[in-house]
Amino acid sequence: MHMDSYHSRDPAQRQAVEGELLTGDERRGTAIWIGKQNLAKWISVWSDTVFEIPGLGFRFGLDPIIGLIPVAGDFATALVSLYILTLAAEMQVPRSTMLRMGLNVANDYVVGTIPIVGNLFDFAWKANARNMQLLERTLAAPPAERRKQSLWDWLILIGLLAVLVALFIGSLAMAILIAAWMARLFTHGA
Repeated sequence: MHMDSYHSRDPAQRQAVEGELLTGDERRGTAIWIGKQNLAKWISVWSDTVFEIPGLGFRFGLDPIIGLIPVAGDFATALVSLYILTLAAEMQVPRSTMLRMGLNVANDYVVGTIPIVGNLFDFAWKANARNMQLLERTLAAPPAERRKQSLWDWLILIGLLAVLVALFIGSLAMAILIAAWMARLFTHGA
């Protein structure tokens, strides 16, 4: 047990030492945090890994199924994914980790909106499971370590950002090419 977490001023963020007697407020605060973490884990499992294809071991959740509903499905799953991100913010997760988590959700949403390709992508990209891993790894670290932002965090973040920018530019270029093709088709066909 680290002294920083034991002596936290906020009883909700203070971790109990085994065998320690907690006041009513401290018990309630700890129970609330545990409840929030359990809800985030539940969201992660149900959205990304609750079902398994027998014999293959491939897991998926409700996210790709709900994502089959054009636009609204991807929007709804992105909103649910934001709960884990909100919890991470409440727990003061480092900004680089928060940004990585946000990019996971953004990637899931942006690519998920592309017809057919996005639906297939939703089965493979498990944003909530990735975000729960990031959150749990961060919370398992000592408080002083939590605030550190490693070079690896920044490199992954820059790589993800580059991929998202490339996806955006590629989709924009594709839209321009399709629009030009359709304009030629209608002007030459008329």
